[in-house]
Amino acid sequence: MKTLRNLQDEQGHIMSGIEHPRLGNVVGLFEEVGELAQEVMEIEMYGENRKNELADECADVLVGLISLCNSYDIDLEGAYEKKILKIKDKIPDWREKYGDNLKKMRGKMD
Repeated sequence: MKTLRNLQDEQGHIMSGIEHPRLGNVVGLFEEVGELAQEVMEIEMYGENRKNELADECADVLVGLISLCNSYDIDLEGAYEKKILKIKDKIPDWREKYGDNLKKMRGKMD
């Protein structure tokens, strides 16, 4: 399985010479997130079977995020590892504070 670092390197190589400017990467990422939200709406609100389209939009968001990280020379894998360590420290408090309500909401909404 490829690491995030591998994905960043691969995408950087593939896109070499045709990279968007940084601002274009941000706008493109927002566009892809909007398309992802549309697919979720089609599934959740209208009962459409669009898992393949949802997967495709998830991949588009990842490509957009990697493009943004590459344009700012951000090591996404390293940033993720730092962030997940911070989140792990918060989990016990979140479970106590939000766990029961989130379980109830998942029962209603999922």
